[in-house]
Amino acid sequence: MKRKDIKDWLVSLLPPRLSVKLAAALGALVLVMTTVTSFVTYQYFAHILTQENLKKDAQVLRQNAQQLEGFIRELTVLSRSLLADPQLQQFCHTADPDYFQKEAAADLLTRTLSVQDLIHSALIRHEDQVLWNLYPLDHTFDPLAQSQKTREPAGFTEAFLLKSGVEQLRLAAYHTPIADLVHPQQKIGELWILLDLRQLESLIQTWNLPQQEITLMQDQTVLIASPSGLNEQLLNRLAGDQPPSPLQSVPGGFLLSSPVAGTPYTLFSYRSKATLRGQASFLIVFFSLFSLLIFLLFVMILSRIVRRFTAPLSTLTAGLNQFAAGDLNTQITLHSHDELEMLGDTFNSMVVRIHELLDQAVEDEKIRRKLKFDMMISKIHPHFIYNTLNSVIVMARRAGNQEVVDMVRALILILQDGMAVHEDLLMDTIERERAVIEAYVTIQNYRYKQKFSVVYDIDPALNELLIAKNILQPLVENAIFHGIIPKEGPGQLTLSIQRQNDQLHVEVRDDGVGLSAELASRIEQGSAALNAHREAEKNSVHAIALVNVCERLEFLYGDPVTLHVESELGQGTAFIFDLPIIEKGGLPQ
Repeated sequence: MKRKDIKDWLVSLLPPRLSVKLAAALGALVLVMTTVTSFVTYQYFAHILTQENLKKDAQVLRQNAQQLEGFIRELTVLSRSLLADPQLQQFCHTADPDYFQKEAAADLLTRTLSVQDLIHSALIRHEDQVLWNLYPLDHTFDPLAQSQKTREPAGFTEAFLLKSGVEQLRLAAYHTPIADLVHPQQKIGELWILLDLRQLESLIQTWNLPQQEITLMQDQTVLIASPSGLNEQLLNRLAGDQPPSPLQSVPGGFLLSSPVAGTPYTLFSYRSKATLRGQASFLIVFFSLFSLLIFLLFVMILSRIVRRFTAPLSTLTAGLNQFAAGDLNTQITLHSHDELEMLGDTFNSMVVRIHELLDQAVEDEKIRRKLKFDMMISKIHPHFIYNTLNSVIVMARRAGNQEVVDMVRALILILQDGMAVHEDLLMDTIERERAVIEAYVTIQNYRYKQKFSVVYDIDPALNELLIAKNILQPLVENAIFHGIIPKEGPGQLTLSIQRQNDQLHVEVRDDGVGLSAELASRIEQGSAALNAHREAEKNSVHAIALVNVCERLEFLYGDPVTLHVESELGQGTAFIFDLPIIEKGGLPQ
């Protein structure tokens, strides 16, 4: 199967129904809106959750720092108790303590500081001598003590390594001066409390989490490093910058810090954005399910709304298909109370109007066929008639009878005009139609001498305009035979054609016996009413010509042409109508 055939087959599977297309478009719109809304909402709540998790992490780090602060406070309390101990005061006042005095002072330090696991040992620096409680006679700390002469009165030293025998110790010291209780301004020695950094590291490791490692810094120096070393890398990037804030954004995450009050120490912890997003992963599932449920709910609601709004269209489509199949009596019923109901009513009106127009077209075709049939019946050897009438004219001239010549010539003109109708010439000039009427009047004047006269009120500028053939002659004939001839005395007939309001205003007026009001009304109603009157009044001979005129006006010009009748018994009759202006070879103006 070709690609085009596959494409056409797939397109054929798509339903062309408007309701499906509308539902699909609205569904896509709802899906996009729901997705965007859920995404924005997810981002908002994920941000809030991230901030809350960071706050919790900062709080945990602060709790760890407070635990160290508690140890430092305890260390401070122990150091103060030692500084005020009489035995320690006496030892520091002794210029050259003996062995037993050293052992007693060392035992005092050991007993006092053994309550704290993080404390490794302690020492007393007295003048140039150093007493270490673990090994009172050991001189390991002598060089270190000499290097601390310029140290601040109290505080923490940097971390240092101490080799004792085969053991390598990593320690840090809290030192404070020993003042004379009697003379507080007099310094008699210095107390060092040594912190075991290995124990401190073990304690900090218990605080580490898989995604959250802790580093202990002393100013700009790493005291306890994180297991992965990631914290130190980030801290090195910040070296030289301002001291880090409690929450500082770094590449890939956030760096948390919490200082240990009363010490140069600070705890640092790093939280990656990936870890924070992982903690908010349940929101993705939640909002995905939420979006799906909202989408399905909207689809269910929209499907009902779409079906409600497109149901009238389906009804209208079914009506159109039924009408296209040939059912001209199709009618649809819509009660949507909107434009669709108006469209349905318009469709019903259109169907009725088309039905009426088709019926009218059938009637017009019947009239056309009847006219052609009548013309075919009346077509009898025209050349034989012309030759015969011309022979009559020759004989009349020889006899000197001019009246016969004029009458035969008028008859020939009338016959020639009738032959033009046989040639499907349905329109002719006003000048030609006047000539035919004049020929007809000539013949009738020989028959009814001094009985009537004709006045022609025709604007010469209208002579070349077209008018329906043989429309005027039947009206003139009707006025002579049924208006003027039955009256006593002579009568007058007036034919008027003038231009008014871009139309031809035509009047055929006589001063004869007039028409009844009923007949005048029938004439104005058109050919159908006249036919009914003619069938009812068997002796109404003059109605035949009027029926013919009405039918031809309706056929050639359409319904807008109305034959208006003004008549009064004993006073005369006027037939009045307006026709569109038609130039030679043109259309109505």
